[in-house]
Amino acid sequence: MSSKKSTKKNQKNKKQKNNKKWRTILTILVFIGLFAFAGFYIHSYPVADDIKLVATQPKALKAKKKVAEKDIWGYPFAKCYTKKIKYLSGQRYGQTDICRRTYPKKSYFHDGWDFGWSEVGNKAAVLAVHPGTVKKIAYVQGLDYYVWVVSDDGYVEIYQEAFLNRSDISVKVGQKLKLGQKIGRLTDSHLHLGITKTSKDYITKKGHPYKNYYKNNGTWLNPMTIITTSLEKQAEVKEYNQKADSYNIKATSYNKNLAAKKAKLKAEERKHLYHYVKGFIK
Repeated sequence: MSSKKSTKKNQKNKKQKNNKKWRTILTILVFIGLFAFAGFYIHSYPVADDIKLVATQPKALKAKKKVAEKDIWGYPFAKCYTKKIKYLSGQRYGQTDICRRTYPKKSYFHDGWDFGWSEVGNKAAVLAVHPGTVKKIAYVQGLDYYVWVVSDDGYVEIYQEAFLNRSDISVKVGQKLKLGQKIGRLTDSHLHLGITKTSKDYITKKGHPYKNYYKNNGTWLNPMTIITTSLEKQAEVKEYNQKADSYNIKATSYNKNLAAKKAKLKAEERKHLYHYVKGFIK
């Protein structure tokens, strides 16, 4: 009888030991699983989208363009901007159908551009076509009163045959002019605009700015070509700057949102387990 009791007790003890063993194994397996999951979880952080976000660079803003002063020109009359004017041959620069000089030989060369009062308006304001300083105001037969302007970039602008009286001129010698500033008012039949450069031989022995007016030798330049080329360039720069402004507004908004997302991600990372154990797992 005592032998049977002893056997049962041994079996019970053996069963308890086995149960304890399996509980230990199970506990170890659970811990291993938890550590494996934690390791995988930590190693897989941050996720690909977060890594991509951190690596994303803000958009660079576009710088605005400027037109150099030497390239800033405009029309001498406001109506030239709004009215399509058909200029006659005699008004245009270069070879024309009007004889300008007969002795010692005929010349049909026109050294500037004429703007008639019938096209731009009688007593219309004569405007500076380029920034510069008034060098001289004088009267000479054939030119009437003229305004001689010298620009810092080496260009020279002559406004002549437009002013019947000195009182029709609003500027003074030594005065600095801005583009579009009023020089005077048109009281004669037309304005003759001549453009040359300080490096050219354009001053007569008597000190008037019209030497070589009959020669197509490069002394006098085409005013309309200079003005229209400048206006096209100004329009291109204006269009570019408008697009740049629009782009910069969108880019600034994008950069602001990107910075906010990165700040939020950084704040979340500080709360994440990865933040505390990343030093041990690398």
